Amino acid sequence: MDNNFMKRKAISGVLWKFSERIIAQLVSLAVSIILARILLPEDFSVVSLVTIFFSFSNILISGGLNTALIQKKDADIIDYSSVFFVTMLISIVIYTTLFISAPTIANIYDNELLIPIIRIMGISLFINAYKSIVTAYISSNLEFRKFFISTLIGTIISAIIGVTMALRGYGVWALVTQQLVLSLFDTIFLTLSTKFFPKMSFSIKRLKSLFNYGWKIFISSIISELYEQINPLIIGIKYSRSDLAFYTKGKSFPVIVNASISDTVSAVVFPILSKYQDDPDYILELTRKFMQLSSYLVFPLMTGFFAVSDNFILLLLTDKWAEAIPFVQIFCISYMFNIIQTGNLQVIRAIGRSDILLLLEIIKKAIYFVIIVLFIIFSTTPTQLAFSSVLCTFFATLSNTYPNRKLIGYRYRYQIMDLLPNFIISGVMGLIVYSLRFIQITPFLTISIQVLVGIISYIALSIITKNKNFRFLANFFKANILGGTNK
Repeated sequence: MDNNFMKRKAISGVLWKFSERIIAQLVSLAVSIILARILLPEDFSVVSLVTIFFSFSNILISGGLNTALIQKKDADIIDYSSVFFVTMLISIVIYTTLFISAPTIANIYDNELLIPIIRIMGISLFINAYKSIVTAYISSNLEFRKFFISTLIGTIISAIIGVTMALRGYGVWALVTQQLVLSLFDTIFLTLSTKFFPKMSFSIKRLKSLFNYGWKIFISSIISELYEQINPLIIGIKYSRSDLAFYTKGKSFPVIVNASISDTVSAVVFPILSKYQDDPDYILELTRKFMQLSSYLVFPLMTGFFAVSDNFILLLLTDKWAEAIPFVQIFCISYMFNIIQTGNLQVIRAIGRSDILLLLEIIKKAIYFVIIVLFIIFSTTPTQLAFSSVLCTFFATLSNTYPNRKLIGYRYRYQIMDLLPNFIISGVMGLIVYSLRFIQITPFLTISIQVLVGIISYIALSIITKNKNFRFLANFFKANILGGTNK
């Protein structure tokens, strides 16, 4: 396969996937702000608890097989159909289990409303099971434009329905309905755009082949998700439901900001690198470019959002969400380095070393377990407990970068060279923006000045330091948007 062709596919894929993520996250952010102003923190806490259980359920349903479909070079309709039937069967088992255990879960958290919410939101398990197959097919064929269209339509429709129900006083059911509608319409439009439908074909042999790769991804994902959800689970039990709502809402904003880049890297880099899994030199070249560009975008977003977080929360969500501010700042620090983990993990996945992924997850989570247990024992506030994520991220970054030293020659000094310039100018920009928070004017004017100064200072610092990522993006913009010549 021609390398120049794949480079064009990579850039095109990044643009379409990034555009899809930007639109999805912006609409999600707007809807989240509107609903947060209308609804109470307790409404969000109920859905947050249910989401924890469905996060694990979706991993159990896919079993790592959707990732195996993307990684396999010659996957055909028999592979996709075999995985489809297995995932639907698992969905039935998990939904039945959740349906029966709903009263027990409600009793643990002392909230009877969890019973109908679990049983109704459980419908999304079947939708997401089918969606995972369609998504794997689109990703494997690098048709990322289709994500853009389906996400745009599904997100807008679900946003209108969710906000309308909240305004009409449906409370927590506005959140439940919005999530269900988003899953349904996103899946419908993805299916219509691909015209991909599983057939009545099933092969145990194909399934075993996929499972040999996927089961390690599955175990890794379960361990990783357990880490992601243990803090909210503990906060929901140890502290109040309002504390859980502040934690969840505070975490959600850095996730929204970070996901636009991180999801793009995961969705685009993995299938493209998988095509070149036998060419470590070319994988190294592509990985370094992705890491440089993605960190150039993620670092300033995280540092900038940290700097404006207090005015952002007070202005857009009102004083009732003020306790979410420290959580926003903590997770801005934590997610700032998530892109380093994501980029390195996609390399390991692409070359088929799911055994290394599993080993990494076991090592990392053993360290996480010690850290989190200590924080659970000695923390007196949910904010202190949340800070454990920063330490865990530090260890995860070191762990995830280590294997690629030997796999593709991506040594620590190369990674530092790729990331340090972006980190320095982002830090300087963040300090400038943070200092402006002390201006004694309205929150709206303050945050407007902060954002404007942040953009100008980051561009100025990029020009002064002759940052090559800025030059690349500027040239690409001229060539592809303004119709100039890309040098």
